[in-house]
Amino acid sequence: MYHKLNVGIALMISLILILSIASLYKKLDLENSKAETVWYEYQGVELLAILENTLVVEEEDEISQTITEDLPDYTKMYPDLYTVYQMPKQMDLGKKIAYLTFDDGPSDNTFDILDILQEKDVPATFFILGSAITDEGEACLRRMANEGHTIGIHTYSHMCNEIYCSIERYLDDFNTVYQQIYEITGRRVSIYRFPWGSNNGYSKEIKEALMDEMERRGFICYDWNVSANDSVGKPTAYSILHNIEKDLEQHNYPIILMHDSVINDLTARVLPDIIEMIREKGYEFDTLDHREPYQFPW
Repeated sequence: MYHKLNVGIALMISLILILSIASLYKKLDLENSKAETVWYEYQGVELLAILENTLVVEEEDEISQTITEDLPDYTKMYPDLYTVYQMPKQMDLGKKIAYLTFDDGPSDNTFDILDILQEKDVPATFFILGSAITDEGEACLRRMANEGHTIGIHTYSHMCNEIYCSIERYLDDFNTVYQQIYEITGRRVSIYRFPWGSNNGYSKEIKEALMDEMERRGFICYDWNVSANDSVGKPTAYSILHNIEKDLEQHNYPIILMHDSVINDLTARVLPDIIEMIREKGYEFDTLDHREPYQFPW
């Protein structure tokens, strides 16, 4: 209020000065008085505009400060934990595009998967588990970045009692792997996937506020609409391929969930067959950062 009062007084004084100058100048009998009067009036208008703009900016600053003060404390955590998500252009409705995604790596199996993707000329998206990053895993991440794949975040720990007990704890975990990936690849990740997906029983108490906070920081969540079920029960090569095939053609832009952890060597072995099956059904391949965001509709 004190700020506004000072600006208001300054505005009034400036207006009085302008009127005084204009009145005084009117009495002067100078050559080209008409042109000079126009010039003075222009200067007066310009000064008023500057003062009015200053008042508006200060009002906006006060509103912004009030909004910031009203935000929860976790919004002030990790001031560097921000990114810029580039919304993809509208997807080509004349094409069918499949998005291969791998959770829980990197591991030795990730190297095999990267070799297959390179051989088949297929890009993919990897949601990284920070606790799985070893010295060899760092080499995996560099390969992903250098070979045209997209890296996303799948948390550091993947432990529900650690990441979903509060928004603060989730941000702690997320920031750890975010910084890891940046230090290894020099790239700032903008997409992520919740362990057990966005609609899981562990995060339901904080889900809406957490997703709002992540979006405020520039991060976008991607779930899936086709699952290989390669980390459930006792999968076989047939079950993995069948699980993908049975749901694939329900979607023009299927997001296919697979895993590349240390226990998923079977996924790596069946991957060439998965790629060939998808291609035979008329799909191309791309990375998730080129697809519109997708979260479970339920």
